[in-house]
Amino acid sequence: MLTCPQHGWSEFRLENTSRYSLSYLDDIAFEWLEQAIHGLENLYPFCVKGNLEPDRFLCVVSHWHCHIIIENDDRCPLDKDEIIHEFSDTNMLDFCRYLYEDISKNINEWASFVSYNNENTEVKFQELTNLLEKLRLLIISKEEYFGKGRGFT
Repeated sequence: MLTCPQHGWSEFRLENTSRYSLSYLDDIAFEWLEQAIHGLENLYPFCVKGNLEPDRFLCVVSHWHCHIIIENDDRCPLDKDEIIHEFSDTNMLDFCRYLYEDISKNINEWASFVSYNNENTEVKFQELTNLLEKLRLLIISKEEYFGKGRGFT
């Protein structure tokens, strides 16, 4: 879903969607993990965002699907023809699994993806490790809600 960050960019792609280049203007690992944890904890849809420079990337993670919306950053009325909307049948639990796997396998790169004012990457690494562990435990504890015959209201 997310490639290893390089030079301030990471590629994002879900099944049946386009590939999007997300910039370092959003601290993706931390921000997305926090949103995923909150959503999975409460079994409530959540949204993650990214910057495409110049456009804005939004991914709404619902119970059974993900909706990707690309809109411009301008503060002007939206033109229907300028908005991109794609969707994937990736459910919330799978999105969280992919997020966990992709950040875990490149944790050093994600810990230093956004680094301002010589931030201590060891501290960020530990914070990221803690968030990943919290998400891992939530994934395990919420699996039953995504089995066959289950639904959400």
